[in-house]
Amino acid sequence: MKKYIILSLLLLSAPILLFGQKKPMKNYGPKPPPAWLKEELEWAESNYVETFADAFKDPNVFIGVFERHRLYNLSTKSATAITLSSGEILQELPGYWEAGARCGPMLRYVKSIKGKFTEPVVFVIPPPVMRRLAEPLPRPFVPFFGSRWVLALKKTSNEYRIERFGKDIDEYKFFNDRTVFHLFRGGHGALCLTWPKKEEPWYVVKVPDSNSIVEDLEAIQRVVPYTQKERMDPNEVAAITNTSKALKTDVAKSIFAKVLSGKSGKVQDPNDG
Repeated sequence: MKKYIILSLLLLSAPILLFGQKKPMKNYGPKPPPAWLKEELEWAESNYVETFADAFKDPNVFIGVFERHRLYNLSTKSATAITLSSGEILQELPGYWEAGARCGPMLRYVKSIKGKFTEPVVFVIPPPVMRRLAEPLPRPFVPFFGSRWVLALKKTSNEYRIERFGKDIDEYKFFNDRTVFHLFRGGHGALCLTWPKKEEPWYVVKVPDSNSIVEDLEAIQRVVPYTQKERMDPNEVAAITNTSKALKTDVAKSIFAKVLSGKSGKVQDPNDG
């Protein structure tokens, strides 16, 4: 009988004890954005001049020429096989058709301007489309088939890819440091060389002379190492000055002027003369 009385008292006191305990407050406020999204939003209101100038100076950002092409030719009813550096056919690897739709558009590598691309194609992670109401919208990047671009692409790590797409992205072995890049500062890191339609949408920065802009950007890359030095010797200053005088396109002149901003040494502003 005594045992039953003690048990009853414990049952009656349990709600009182639980009621007296402080429950942890739930955080109903907005969650902070993940690191990758925060980085994108920080540069949403940037521009292509600032973006490409910084891309030349950032060792983790590569610059190259790429095009969006169709893998299947309707007229010949044949498909183009993509052979990776490993000798494997990309389309024959497990998960290719499922994974391609998750990451972003696949573009064919044409030419390097800065950095070494080792695969014939790259998967380009586009800027995010979601945002909070008070945040600016990152500049879009929608490469239609038949378009050609100069892209500033930032290298990705396995940790970045998992954070962006989830742990199961590891299942696709062809998604790696050599094939997956994210567009540096969203659409600001894209210069359109060829657009397949008559009019470009508002977010496309179309450069008028595609051959000249590529040559200009290659010339800039050759002298960028000099601009990174604390002190430049006379030959390096002369090389920078000659490069600035030789640039043919206004786009490249503006980018190079931004690269040179704040540097010591007597060099001519590429927008002068």
